Amino acid sequence: MDKDFEKMIRVNTQGRVFVVCQSHGVTDPTIIGYYVDIMQQAIVALLTEETTTADFQQVLEDQLRWLEGELNQTREDPPAAIEEPEEESEPEAPDLAETEPPPPPKEEKKPTGYVPDAKAMPERLKDQRSIIEELLDNDCITLKLVTPNEAKEFKHNLLGRDPEKAEEDLVAALRNVLYSQVRKFIRKHNGGPWASATLQHELRMDITKTRSLRSLVTLARELLSEREEWLQKTKGSLTGRFFGGKVKLDK
Repeated sequence: MDKDFEKMIRVNTQGRVFVVCQSHGVTDPTIIGYYVDIMQQAIVALLTEETTTADFQQVLEDQLRWLEGELNQTREDPPAAIEEPEEESEPEAPDLAETEPPPPPKEEKKPTGYVPDAKAMPERLKDQRSIIEELLDNDCITLKLVTPNEAKEFKHNLLGRDPEKAEEDLVAALRNVLYSQVRKFIRKHNGGPWASATLQHELRMDITKTRSLRSLVTLARELLSEREEWLQKTKGSLTGRFFGGKVKLDK
């Protein structure tokens, strides 16, 4: 999805949400901004790279119908009229029609069309992003899979995207970083703990099969443990907590 299309989505969504809120008497910029954020996240989650302008307009109309229903539900009901107490009178004979149970209340009609769980969606997206951001800021930097500046850029790229798709792209990039680190170590140490062609092939497959950032971090730690164990046995002692670190040998 190119930047021009993303800008078109943002501008159209903001304008239409503002008009709907104004028509329902909602003028608080904070509340309007809240609904704009919800709508944009819901819309982006439903679009794909092949989405056309017509597809976007249809999704936008569906979301606006939901917003109309949401704003209608938040309107306060008018206060009930206070009834004056009636004067006591002689009890009358009960009417058979009055003694029959009242008919059950009619079920409210629910708005038709796509109605997303909008209030839960921002929280769900935020939770998914926070897990990825925590791994980037801690484990990935410690393991030298990213620099602090790269971690900041990756976190920025998570905003406004489907967390699963964003994580998929992130993991694809960091798999290459991890494999590059391991390959450099293998070349420098004649294979190290992965001296045979079979072990190196299995290593490549293990890295390729990772699909989540957490699994990639776990694999990186396992490979680091194998590296340290091999160095301790063959080189004496070492310092460094990641593949890119310097190895200090005892003299």
